[in-house]
Amino acid sequence: MSAVRALTGLAWRDTKQPMSETIPDIETVRSRLMEARLFQRLWAFDPRWVGSIPLDIHGPDADVDIACSAGPDLDAFRQHLEAELSGHDAQVTRNTHAGEPSIIARFSLDGLPVEIFGRTRPVETHESYVHWLAEDRILRLAEDRLRTDIRAIKLDGLKTEPAFARALDLGGDPYVELLKLASPGDDALGQLIQTAGYALKPEA
Repeated sequence: MSAVRALTGLAWRDTKQPMSETIPDIETVRSRLMEARLFQRLWAFDPRWVGSIPLDIHGPDADVDIACSAGPDLDAFRQHLEAELSGHDAQVTRNTHAGEPSIIARFSLDGLPVEIFGRTRPVETHESYVHWLAEDRILRLAEDRLRTDIRAIKLDGLKTEPAFARALDLGGDPYVELLKLASPGDDALGQLIQTAGYALKPEA
């Protein structure tokens, strides 16, 4: 896996969208991560940058979210994080979500909040990563107005998955519905986007 892929989950997207001065610029965030060599430090754990920032739908308080495969030994992953992040006053804790143990590290990188999340299973099976893949595909297919609307919805206080669900008129549990959208082909996603009132990009 290339360094670029690790930095975005798939590939780095440059953006031409104007951003508020109160919202961290994506290029600045990427530079901070590269300078800190954060992904090199996590390389053995298949790190993927997920969340709202690489999708360019983030607000001023967005975290840098990094999903990792901790491998079979969560304690070894925790010890690795504690050693590598010792200079950042990181809080590394063991958690349980939906009955599954995980390790979470939270710290600040020059004022930028970062959260590293690790489970024993491969990153490709993490719900956060599958959500990210679906959201990325949708935003690549849809006109830029969808991205703008999702930003606005998130600024009203909704998290990313509920914001997508509202914009696309998805029923049910937003987190379950986003998981379902990782599988359909582009034609099916395109129909969903158009049904919600958005046009497709000309190249989509």
